[in-house]
Order: sequence, then structure tokens, then C-alpha cells
Amino acid sequence: MPKLGRVLILSASYGEGHQQAALAVQDALIGENPDVEVKIIDYMRMVHPIINSVARYCYLKSVRFAPALYGLFYKGTSRISPESLLQRRLNHLGYDDLAEFLDDYKPDVVLSTFPTPAGVMSLLKKRNLTTVPDATVITDHAIHSQWIHPYTDRYFVGSERVKKGLILRGIAEDRIQITGIPIRTNFLASMDRKTIRLKFGLDESMPTLLMMAGSSGNMGDAAQICELLFNSSTKMQVLVVCGRNEKLHKEIKAIATHTTNPVWVFGFTREVHELMAVSDLIITKAGGLTVSEALAMELPMLLYRPIPGQETQNASYLVRSRVAVFARNRNQVGAYVERLFRDNGARLQKMRANTVTIRKTTAALDIAKGLSTVYYHSTPTMMALTDDELVVKES
Repeated sequence: MPKLGRVLILSASYGEGHQQAALAVQDALIGENPDVEVKIIDYMRMVHPIINSVARYCYLKSVRFAPALYGLFYKGTSRISPESLLQRRLNHLGYDDLAEFLDDYKPDVVLSTFPTPAGVMSLLKKRNLTTVPDATVITDHAIHSQWIHPYTDRYFVGSERVKKGLILRGIAEDRIQITGIPIRTNFLASMDRKTIRLKFGLDESMPTLLMMAGSSGNMGDAAQICELLFNSSTKMQVLVVCGRNEKLHKEIKAIATHTTNPVWVFGFTREVHELMAVSDLIITKAGGLTVSEALAMELPMLLYRPIPGQETQNASYLVRSRVAVFARNRNQVGAYVERLFRDNGARLQKMRANTVTIRKTTAALDIAKGLSTVYYHSTPTMMALTDDELVVKES
């Protein structure tokens, strides 16, 4: 099988998930072949910086302050036809720029971790403006028409649920590969939990709760949830990650000055894998990458305020898989925490065991290998043969 020389990954900075998936695959590609050249492009920023800034701002504000409205938009566009006016316009976003970039860069294969460039690639192939094979990583356990395009060569998906959804939308089964959602290797490495607890000053005898407020700190009532947990009658130590929301970080640090339970408050941190490693339960929304990281760490989840659309579909999948519970309000958050930590965490142990049945720890590596396969099947047969095979073939 020929080795990949250049791989182009098209991503976007709408939340951390798409970019983190791209980085995970990049790491795996280089791990498989140190000579490969991998270029990650923030597609929306490349093709139209102003539209990117406006769209990103609107996305972050809508999911925080008008999640129901975002949910309606998501649902309303979930089954639009590839020939609809909206989809055709999206498929032209950066059309000329991408065609020119492909011609200049000449990648062996293109991977999209964001839906818009996947649609543009499909249109370019339809019009015979490129023959570069391409694949898409769907970064949620959700089905949406934005991800589905007729000229995509391979879909890498997180679960059987997504595979079945694609087949129902007309995608041939042999174009779909269940790999899991790719995550960085630091969530897969073996860790010394005792050493990490000492590093953060955690009490080994107390249960540990980790609360994630989202990469941009967009869990609307995070401060109120924290106040409830910090002063809960359930004995525990609480770790809070506020992301890049400085205002929320300061607010929660102020609340943490007088609490019943011990508290640690973090802003944006690259030590999430260590915090997950020493935790017994995580409170989070249901972003595809975060829940995949939690599954890899065998960490039970309490899901709260998932974004309507892709995250509510993720939540549904995780609850049905019995690795998570879903709280609809603050009172339910408190009740679930008390219940899950009861009886020395007996229910948590069952949830932890269930994570092993659905987690995919080799997703990034499987995608890296899958890209080589996509490239192999796109090349002329003679290119794929060794010198010895060529002699036999020609004779």
C-alpha cells in the first residue's frame, strides 16, 4: 500500500471539538509515518475571515443565550436536500479558494472534521475540478444533512447509530467506517492517579467531582450549580474548569472562598486528562469530543444543558448506553450527585464498566489507516504494485 505524502485536514474553530479531532488525526498520521506532511486549515477563517468571525460569534451567543432557537435551526436544516438553495450556497463558500489551494498544495487525500468544507469538496469533485480523494469525520453521535454529500469517499463515524443513520440517508455501507471519535493520546495514556492526586492536593479518601463549563465557559447557570455543589451535604471534592470565560472564572473563584466542600477552580487548562483521571464523575454538556474523552477514561457522566441538536443526540446515545444520566434542572443535578455517590458509588461502578463496551480508544489511528486505504483505492492499480509485482504483471 502506498504511503501518504501529504494530507490536508479542513477544520473550524466553532468550539474546540473540530480542531481537537483534527489534531488527534494529525498525531496518529505522523505516528504511523513520520515522513508524512499534514496541514490543518481552519477552513472558514481561510476562505472568509469576516464571515467566520461573525458566524462564530453568533454560534457561541446563540448556544448560550438562545439554545432553543439554535435547536430549531438545527432541526430545520437536518434534512435539507443537497440541491436546496441553502446547501448549494454553503457548497460554494470558499469554492474557488479551495480549488486553488488543492491545485497548489496537491494533497494525496483531504479529511474534513467540519461539514462545510466536506460539501465544497463534494461539489468540486462533481464538477471534475479535483480528483483528490476525501473523507469526513463526523464528530458527534448525530445525523445531520450538513455532513452528507454524494462525492465523499469515506465517512468515519463514532458509533453504529450514526452508521445506520447514514445508510438510511442513502450512503452505501462500504463508504462508512465505525472508528469512534478521534481524541488526543494524552487521554489514552496510562496515568498514575496517586501521583496526580498529590500534584493537585486531593484527598484520596473523598469522591471527586469534575465540572466542565464548556471550552468557552458557556454553561449558562454554571455559577449557581457550583454554589449548590460547593455547599452540598454530600461529602466530595469539586474540580471546576471554566474554559476561556474569564468572567465566569472570577465569579466561581469568589464563590469558592467559603464552601462546605473543598474546591479547585481552573480557567482554560491543558490538564483536563489529569483531572478526568482522578475524578469519579463528570458534569458536562455533551460535546462529541468531551464525551469521547470521558469514555476513554472510563468516566461516568452527568449531562446538563446539552446544546439542542447534536449534543442532545449525543446525550440520548450515552444515556441509552448507561454510561450517563441526564439532569434537566439544577435540582436534578444535586439529586443525581447525591444518588450516584451513595453506597460508595455502587451505581457509578456499573456506569464505569459500561463505558468499556462503547468506548473506541483507537479512533485516531483507525482513521489514519483508513485514509491510507482511501488513497490506495483512488490510485491506478500499477501505482499500488511493488517492483517485483510489476515485473510479474508486465510479463
